[in-house]
Amino acid sequence: MKSFYTFLRYTFVSPEFLVLISGIALLMFCPSWFLWLSQRIGHQAELLKYFGLLPAGLVVYDSKITKDLLFPSADKKTVLQNWQFYWKLKWGVAVGFLYGIAFAVAGLGALLFDWQSPAPVQSAMLITSVIGALTVSATLYLAQIKIEELFRQCSCQTHL
Repeated sequence: MKSFYTFLRYTFVSPEFLVLISGIALLMFCPSWFLWLSQRIGHQAELLKYFGLLPAGLVVYDSKITKDLLFPSADKKTVLQNWQFYWKLKWGVAVGFLYGIAFAVAGLGALLFDWQSPAPVQSAMLITSVIGALTVSATLYLAQIKIEELFRQCSCQTHL
């Protein structure tokens, strides 16, 4: 039961969830802004429309970071995997990765719209997916840096 509550906490108390809720709220309360943006994107170069592929590319990067987070190369003695709160780290990384996949699907879904006949939802999906995917990657990257710092501090203390 603890792991279920941990999963819910990591799902709903995260920067990724904030990006998702912000995108939905902005779509609900400012659809005219998204309609204006969709009209501008519809008249721009094809490259801008395919910006929705960025989240899918970031999922590949996130998968490497996820592996490095859960199995760091500096952890030769599997200290991290034997840590009593490793399961919480594992849940947090899994939820982040799932958000990355969800944002990638939304980004790919934004490509399916007809950009010549603009609608607010298409630019809302595009912007939310790109910002969300960047947030996932940044969060995982910062977690990787923190774990690497901890292992370096640990190795320095054992050499003293």
